[in-house]
Amino acid sequence: MALLERARALRSEISAKLGDAATDASGSGRQGDYGDQAFASGESSLDLAEAGRDLQELRGIETVVSAIDDGRYGSCVDCGDQIALARLQAQPLAMRCTACQQRAERARGERPGSL
Repeated sequence: MALLERARALRSEISAKLGDAATDASGSGRQGDYGDQAFASGESSLDLAEAGRDLQELRGIETVVSAIDDGRYGSCVDCGDQIALARLQAQPLAMRCTACQQRAERARGERPGSL
C-alpha cells in the first residue's frame, strides 16, 4: 500500500531531520562568528519545521489507515456523508466532505483550499 510506504519514508525523514537539528544546535555553541552561529540556528529551525510538517502528514496517514481498517474511510467525520471520489483521489488524507471542510476552515479562520 502506497500510504504505508509513505509512512515509512516519513518516519525516516523525521528521524533524519531531528538528528540534523540536534547536530546544528550543538554546532551553534561552538566558536565562530555570529554569522556562523546564526546560520546554524537557522538550519536547526528549518530542520525542526520540516520534521513538524512531516509529522503532521504522518499523523494524517495513520488516521486514514485506521479509517480504512475500520471501514470508515470515505465517510465524512463531521456529517457522515460520502466524500466525493474526486476529492479522495486529489487528497487521499481528506477526512471531511468539501462542505464540512470549508466550515471547519472558516471556524478556524483559515483560508479556503487547505486540507
